[in-house]
This record gives sequence, structure tokens and C-alpha cells, in this order.
Amino acid sequence: MIAKIFAIWALLATSAYISVSTEECTTRWFDRDDPSGMGDYELLAELLTANPGDICPIPTGIEARTISGVSATQTGNVFQVYDATHGLVCVNAAQGRGHCADYKVRFICPEEFCSSCRTPWIDRDNPGGVGDFETLDRIQIEYPLQVCPQPIAIEVTTLSGTQIQQTLSIFQIFDPLLGFACVNGKVSCQDYRVRFTCPQSFCQSKCVTRWFDRDDPSGNGDYETLSDLLNEYPGLICQNPIGIEAQTVSGLQASQTGNIFQAYNTVSGFACVNANQAGVHCLDYKVRFLCPDSFCSICRKPWIDRDNPGGVGDYETLINILAETPERACPQPIAIEVATISGTTVMPTGNNFEVYDPLHGFACKNTQQIGGVCQDYKVRFTCPKNFC
Repeated sequence: MIAKIFAIWALLATSAYISVSTEECTTRWFDRDDPSGMGDYELLAELLTANPGDICPIPTGIEARTISGVSATQTGNVFQVYDATHGLVCVNAAQGRGHCADYKVRFICPEEFCSSCRTPWIDRDNPGGVGDFETLDRIQIEYPLQVCPQPIAIEVTTLSGTQIQQTLSIFQIFDPLLGFACVNGKVSCQDYRVRFTCPQSFCQSKCVTRWFDRDDPSGNGDYETLSDLLNEYPGLICQNPIGIEAQTVSGLQASQTGNIFQAYNTVSGFACVNANQAGVHCLDYKVRFLCPDSFCSICRKPWIDRDNPGGVGDYETLINILAETPERACPQPIAIEVATISGTTVMPTGNNFEVYDPLHGFACKNTQQIGGVCQDYKVRFTCPKNFC
């Protein structure tokens, strides 16, 4: 995957990047037109209409490149429009001879757009080896359920907060759909961190399914593919998950096993092929999914807060909820949501939770927390349709 990304971005290594501050983010690239007619028209108004929610209405900056990666300033084309207010226009008739190149554009957006649905900062790598690789595919594996599959913007700074244009490094990857990568050269990379802006739907209510283990690695490998799971567990998984997490059946995070994965994403699911493991076999994996509100709300029970963290911790376990308030749950929930009593949503890997599963409920143990005490949590369950 990394080799493929480098091939795509090879032409970008010597290009100038946009100056961004810690309060601005960079969108993905957009290419809605080509110069086969009168020219190439990448107008902001049309891009906003064609990509609702993916671009801020009032950008603070714009960058244009050919679809092969050459900076617009290096093509020799004359532009009728090239600014953040209107977008880009290149008219064939104005080029003297020849046509406009085929361009793509991206925008710099202000704080209010970036923060509408922003992930925490993530630093998964350091530049001690080849470079610093904060790529989205690895982040999805190492920080499961924490970042949306299709981010709409990205921010990058050094760990100390230095703006990236001040580091003098060359970036091989800088795109919300790919993440970030800096390769050491004459100038060594600094240690970078990234965070993403996700579609607003990712920050709305969402729920976590139970674990599924439909295969084992005794044959060609372990295949926990979404299509197979949907067929074998009808009604228990959403059709279009927005997150996936894989662990071994003993509970070890997939990113810590050393296995190479053929698939680990919300579209295909999970697959580990024995032939790709350099002489060893895949371990036996289980998977679970993050589902959107439309799935959670089909048969959702009310929030319940039966405990507080004043003792050992906060225990919102299913067995206790069924015993105390059976109308607030069902014996076999298909999904669970957890939030603080103030309403802040929490994900399974966001804190050190002892239990986070619809079949068991939720438990947070004080001694496992950095601050020595859990927050006060509430839970609600999604049940099979026959319970509604």
C-alpha cells in the first residue's frame, strides 16, 4: 500500500505545499471538469454544489495542480481565475497555442470548518527510520473506530506545534484520504502529528456491534469479510459501517500481532492470508463494527445510568441492568452506545475500559485510568426488532 502511494505521489516531492496554521485544515483534491471543451472550470460554487459538506463555503486558500501532480504555477498556462473566493478557470482560447492542462484543486479551510467534527491528534510514528508515516490506512488499524473512513480535511503539525511550512521537510503524502508521510533525505523529518475533519455524520450518534468470528485460519487464512458476515448474521450489522476493529479471539489488538492484512476496512471487512505471513500463519481474529445512527435507532432503548465511579469504578453491565430495569435493555442486544452523563460520546479504544460490548454492557475500573478515576457514564442498547 505504501509503495503504491509513493508511486502516485512521486511528482509531488519537489512541489511547494500550502502554508497552513494549526487553526486551518486542508481538504482533499477535487476534479470536476476537464479541458476537452472550452477549458477547465474548477469553480468553487459548482464544487460546493457537487460536494456538499466537503468544502468550507469561504476558504482561506487554494492550491491547483494538474491531475498528474504538476503545480499550476509550473505549467505555463494562463488562468482567468485562480483564487480561494472563486476557484480556478483556465480557458483554452487564452493559451496562445495549445490547450489548458487538466487541473485539480484543493482548499484551505478556517477553524470553524475544521472543528465541526474533528478527531484527536494522532502520532503513530516517529522519524527515526525511513521517515514519519502518519498514513490513514495504518491509523485505521492502530486506532480503530477513532477516525472516519473518508475524512474531508487534514491538519499536520510537529509534536511541538510548529507549522509544517517552517520545517523545510518535503512531504510525500499530505491528503485527508491518505494521511501524511515525510521521508528522510538531506533534511531529516521532524516528528509530526495529524488530525482529521470528518463528515458531520461521524460525530452524530453511533453504536458499536458485538464481536463476530465466522472463520479461522486453518485453511487459506482468516476471512471476516463484511459480505459474508452480513449474510451469516442478518440484522446484526449495518450495511455501511463507519468503523471496524479487529482483535485476536484472545483480545490482542490486530496491529500488535505482526500479521499482514489483505483487507482491514469498512468496505471489505477483514482478511488475513496465510501465504502473506512469511512462513507463519494468521492468528484467529474477531471483528466488530461502528454503525451510524440510522442503524442504532431502529430499536433503541433509553439511556441508563445505574452506577457512578465513586467505588471501584462505573459498572453499567447488562446483567445488572436486566435485573434492575429490564425494560431498558434486552437479553441479546445487537449494539451499544456509551457516553458520559454530560453527553460526550466515547469509543471503545478511547479510554481504558474493562468491558465495552453489547452482550456484556460497559465497565470502567478506576485503577486502570491515568487520573485514577473513571468519569460517570451512561449506556443505551440497540435491540433486535422484535423487542420494539
